[in-house]
Amino acid sequence: MSPKARKPLPPAPRPAREERPGRSARPPRPAAPPPSRVTAPRPPAPRRDDFPVTSCDCDDCRAACLNAPGWFSPDQVPRLAKHLGLAVEEVFRRYLAIGVTHLPDGTQRLGVMPHKLRDGKKPGSRWTLAEIAQPGRCVFYDRGKCSIYPARPFECARMMHDRADDAVRLRRRVVPRWTDAALAPFLALVAAGSARRR
Repeated sequence: MSPKARKPLPPAPRPAREERPGRSARPPRPAAPPPSRVTAPRPPAPRRDDFPVTSCDCDDCRAACLNAPGWFSPDQVPRLAKHLGLAVEEVFRRYLAIGVTHLPDGTQRLGVMPHKLRDGKKPGSRWTLAEIAQPGRCVFYDRGKCSIYPARPFECARMMHDRADDAVRLRRRVVPRWTDAALAPFLALVAAGSARRR
């Protein structure tokens, strides 16, 4: 019989390093942190406009043109005048009126709107709540289309017709813009027009 082959022995473990007297053991080095991604700071989110400009040609929008035109904001009246190639005073006397709105807190506020074509009411006038409640076609609504579409009123450009409370919130957005100073020139034109008609 042949002698059995011997298996090699595993290597002996290395003896622990002996510390020299007077030297302290080195603390283990901390593992390097993984490289982090450098991200640029995010720009602030743009303020969402609750009432973005819309473009609509539905029955509800056309009904508004036939019953209750929307209000302009003060800065839009000079733009409308430029669009029509007329002075602001002339635009007001021919096409606009001072409207009134009743706010939920019980106050009444004024603003400038397109004239509503109604018997006996002239452009450049001031409307009462009772008159505003009566239907009347917007002076700029012609053959089923808005004749000043690029310069249409603030409220018309943001027409909300799916929820009534949105229409109230939209009116509340434009009302504060009609300050006493913004209204003063138009109230003066109404007074001058009334004096001429007497």
